[in-house]
Parts: sequence; C-alpha cells; structure tokens
Amino acid sequence: MRQRSHRPGSQEGSQRTNRRSRGPLLVRGIRPYGASDPVDLLVRDGVIAELGPQLDGAGAECFDGGGLIALPGLVDLHAHLREPGREDAETIATGSAAAALGGYTAVFAMANTDPVADTAVVVEHVYRRGRDVGLVDVHPVGAVTAGLRGERLAELGAMAASAAAVRMFSDDGVCVHDSLLMRRALEYVRGLGGVIAQHAEDPRLTVGAQAHEGEIAARLGLAGWPAAAEESIV
Repeated sequence: MRQRSHRPGSQEGSQRTNRRSRGPLLVRGIRPYGASDPVDLLVRDGVIAELGPQLDGAGAECFDGGGLIALPGLVDLHAHLREPGREDAETIATGSAAAALGGYTAVFAMANTDPVADTAVVVEHVYRRGRDVGLVDVHPVGAVTAGLRGERLAELGAMAASAAAVRMFSDDGVCVHDSLLMRRALEYVRGLGGVIAQHAEDPRLTVGAQAHEGEIAARLGLAGWPAAAEESIV
C-alpha cells in the first residue's frame, strides 16, 4: 500500500495528493489472511501504520471492514498493458488503475507491444511510464527473441542492465520452439539471475487444432490438439 511520488504538476500526482490529504483511514473488523479473528487496520499516508484490536480511530475516517479479508499486495505475473503501440486496447494508466482496484500492487507487463519490448529503450519507456502513473509497480517483461520471431536472442543483457532491471523474459503467447536458441537463452538468463516464462506449445503440432486430441475430436472430425505439443516443450 506504500505510495510513490509523482512528477510535479502531473494529473496522476495531483489526484494522489488529493487522496492523501484526506487523512488517515481506519478499517474496522477486517480479517487478515490466515487469521481467525478480525482486527482494525490503520492506514496513514498510504501505508499500513498499525494493525490490532480496537484501535483508536480519533481523527481517522472509519470504514466497516466486516466480511472483508486483508491480503498482502497481489502480483500479476502476466499482464497486457499494450503500451506502447496498442493504446486503443489498454494503457499503462488504465491497466494500473484496474490492477490497483483489484488489490494488485505489482504487474509484469508482457513484451508483445509495438514496438516489441526487446530492447533496453522500450523496457525503460514502459518502466518510466509505470513510475509516472504511480498506482502500482510496473515491471516490464523483456522478449526472449528479437521481435518475438524466434530467430535470434533479444537484447537480454542490455534489458537486465537498464533502469527497468528486467529479470523476467518471455515471448508471451509465441513459443520459442528452437531447442538450441532456447538453451542459449536459458544459459544467458541464468547468468543474469533471471527467469524465462515459456508458452509451452509447439506450434508445429497444433496447426489447425480445434479440440483436445482424443476420441471425441476424432468422432466429430475436428483437428486434435495433442498433449505432446505441450510436453515436448516442457
């Protein structure tokens, strides 16, 4: 729940300042996740300041938290913020707002943007836009291969060394099915202390697939999607 500062004069920063100026908030009777008994939760300056039974609510706005559960900030490891290039579908601002409303404090933005997030320049743009919006932590996911084309590695080291400090790499819904290329990517990213999120589907085995491969698909005359398409990648 900790808030970040914003650029002076930005609309988001102004809105955040207005919210902060409302003063402390006391949530009565909320149950922390994993606990059996409800407690009170005091929020001051955007940070949980105190947690316990029957807290003093003097000067605080009170909210009835009965029936609600207090969770740690959630993290979305697979978010599509679409910026840059597809702002008609989503933006970092709108996606961050939706995440915050749902209790998420951090999101990992997939690399299938336009241009693709396969260079330090693009991931730094996404990272800085996330900080400017300031609602949640936006972590850019770097592409494994240039342009998501599966032909050569993207700028993995440069993205890791950038201001965005990328440590998660993925070609999103495009499988890196070249075994040699994937091995090189895994070895490289291991040295960076990062991880690769792979879309486990060999596209050569699922061309035209319409249903899970099996008796029903065969009976209906539908092209089957074999389990081997996933198993071979894993």
